[in-house]
Amino acid sequence: AFKQTRTMSESNNNSQQSSAALLSRGLLELCISESLSMGGLRELIARHGLTPNNIHVDDYKFFHCACHNGRVTEEIIRCLLEYFPDAAGAIDNNGRSPLHFACQNQNVTGNIIRLLIDAAPASVRSVTKRGAMPLHILCENKK
Repeated sequence: AFKQTRTMSESNNNSQQSSAALLSRGLLELCISESLSMGGLRELIARHGLTPNNIHVDDYKFFHCACHNGRVTEEIIRCLLEYFPDAAGAIDNNGRSPLHFACQNQNVTGNIIRLLIDAAPASVRSVTKRGAMPLHILCENKK
């Protein structure tokens, strides 16, 4: 009986891991696409049965990509932060935060920048491996 319980537990664990991987992949595909939209995000959320602030993913690359995507809107960022509040503080291997990515986006709005700063205030002072703060990137981007 113990062995069966352990096997069922392992099966549930594998199922949760594969579900999280599918979710991460789906989010990444949506967030890098030229068809990034609130409708697409709502569809993905419904398909995975997500509830706000109750999801763990190992990689927030999708959020970085959304912040960099020229089609991102304040509504999309607000929704992603509702479901993945930790994403705002996620730093990639090069030391870039979502705020760094947003500051590279030619179409970013002040409201999106404000949402990201409110969600992760320390990101304002975060520095990439090359020594760039988000403000440096924003200034370069707006030339």
